[in-house]
Amino acid sequence: MTLTAADRRFVWVSVIVALVLAVVLAEFSLGFKEKYGEKTPIDYADIKRPQGLRWGGFLRENINVYVTDGLGGRVRWTNNGAGFRSDREFTPEPRPGVLRLLSLGDSFTAGYRVGQHDTFSYLQEQWINREFGEAEVMVPEIADPANALYYLDRFGLRLKPHIVLLGITLGNDITQAYQGVDPRGGYILTLGDGQVRIEVNQQATLNNKQLEVYKIPPAYLNPRGPAQRLLGPLNRWLKKQWVLERFYQEREAINTGGDRERLSLFDLSNGFGAFTDPSPPEIEEAYRRVFRLLEAFSLLCRRRGTIFAVQLFPQRYQVQPQDWDRAAAEYGLNKSRFDLMAPNRRIGDFCREQGIRCLDPTAAMARRYAQTRQNLYYPRGDMHWNRAGHRAFFECTRPALADLVRAGLQLAQAGAPRTVDKPLDGPTAPEELP
Repeated sequence: MTLTAADRRFVWVSVIVALVLAVVLAEFSLGFKEKYGEKTPIDYADIKRPQGLRWGGFLRENINVYVTDGLGGRVRWTNNGAGFRSDREFTPEPRPGVLRLLSLGDSFTAGYRVGQHDTFSYLQEQWINREFGEAEVMVPEIADPANALYYLDRFGLRLKPHIVLLGITLGNDITQAYQGVDPRGGYILTLGDGQVRIEVNQQATLNNKQLEVYKIPPAYLNPRGPAQRLLGPLNRWLKKQWVLERFYQEREAINTGGDRERLSLFDLSNGFGAFTDPSPPEIEEAYRRVFRLLEAFSLLCRRRGTIFAVQLFPQRYQVQPQDWDRAAAEYGLNKSRFDLMAPNRRIGDFCREQGIRCLDPTAAMARRYAQTRQNLYYPRGDMHWNRAGHRAFFECTRPALADLVRAGLQLAQAGAPRTVDKPLDGPTAPEELP
């Protein structure tokens, strides 16, 4: 039977109408499920303390739950009685001969999105126990370097760790260092004459919203043609629709929707400002504040006879080249005005000048990815490592960590008091560790 032209038009119209109805129904269904559907795994706000720092930083005490992995699955999360992410309890001071390592950092150190025994901190602890002797890795969650310094002064050093590791997430921790010790920021840092004092700024007014005024200069962006100016808003709208959200997010390497008008030097997600070359004055000041904080960490630890070291957490687009290509295309970045190893080089150079050990796995993780093509980060614009990423970080920092461990074991095995003659500034010791 031969279809007439009218019949063919009817078929095509029917197919199109059916597709439109299917999309509308799917949009309604997914939206309803997202808004009202059951969410069994709790999220990360639920594992944090409602207010104030304690021994586990911002982590709640006595937690043993499943949390979302961000992909619809769930992973185990356990905090001990003091709030550290650990299956074991810790004594107020390390037992004789036991190496104590205090690992400070943000959600990378805490291990967001991965299970209890998949974090790099757990892998470090197990490896040290196998290869060197008994060790305990204590993991509080600390928001940023300034907050970590405050925690170290008030809580951390009273745990008498042999090694203090500070994790620096390249990008957002540089932003937060700028904000944290700004005259309007959260802390007042006094550094001089061999003394360190870190206090809460009771008059703090600076917030993330105020930092958005520092835009990435036009010279760092490629000019947009008429089509890009027209399609940009449409692209951002489509990404917000339930039906297309998963499709777009599966390939997202960044997570602010490509809105270059909102692109700040101090963006907390992508951290592009830290990689600008040459850097605008605001970024130069941010690095100066990072260096002041690192100097303060080093001084506090030296006065307690504790080894201090830095761990760098690379941005995903430093490790996986296609993520940089997507980020540059999405935002129209002028690649010639960005240096993807600038933060590593600047922080590494400062650490060498100050005699601070710096563990930087960026180049090794990039080589690993180039060889295996195994994604080390979560999709959908999530900047966190997946399980493979945590293992890659651990294995790529292991040689440098081995040298730290050997030095720390000498302190642990000596068993002598390590406090220097001058007492630390600050309040009296808080209540005892549970």
